[in-house]
Amino acid sequence: MKKLISIFAALLVASAAFCQSVTFEKVCNQLGKNSITKGDFQQIKTMNSAKGKRELKSNGEFILCLNGIMWKTLKPFPSTMVVGVDYVIQIAANGTKSVKDTSENQTFSNVAATVVAVFSNDYAQIQKNFTVKFTTEGKDGWSAVLVPKDKTIASVMSSITLKGTYSANSATLDSIIMSEGADNTTTYIFTNQKYPKELTADEKSYFLSK
Repeated sequence: MKKLISIFAALLVASAAFCQSVTFEKVCNQLGKNSITKGDFQQIKTMNSAKGKRELKSNGEFILCLNGIMWKTLKPFPSTMVVGVDYVIQIAANGTKSVKDTSENQTFSNVAATVVAVFSNDYAQIQKNFTVKFTTEGKDGWSAVLVPKDKTIASVMSSITLKGTYSANSATLDSIIMSEGADNTTTYIFTNQKYPKELTADEKSYFLSK
């Protein structure tokens, strides 16, 4: 019994030390060491209406790099979307490419820039645009709730919740929950993450807006 109590006490001390030492800035610094992140995603869109709650699920592959984010949906319908700071590219299953310039739409441009900053772990940009509530969870988990400071962004997205793990040498971003109007949410769950040094030629072509 004394041995179990000692182990439990040691775990409490370790957990307390973890809570005190981890900050959102440290998490972002660790995540920012990887200029490219690739992996699989599952998207769950929850929508509320007079007929009740409805969920739409899709999955595929993603690429995060300094140029933006690429979502390649495989199921239920193949499609690709690339989000940059000032453009959105949509590629249909037949290869048809549509490019939208967001520079003249300040709302869309702000949201796009924010999403890119979140995924590329630009702490300074996140801190500028959001109020951050950071907490630790369990042995090595963390959670950050980002509330937009700008009313224009807040009208589109009320909050973004990030969750992941952290250690002295690495960090992961495992899920993102975007809370929208009417209690609608879009959740991304990330798995099989990899951190290559460079993109392939085909991968680079996704981020060419012209």
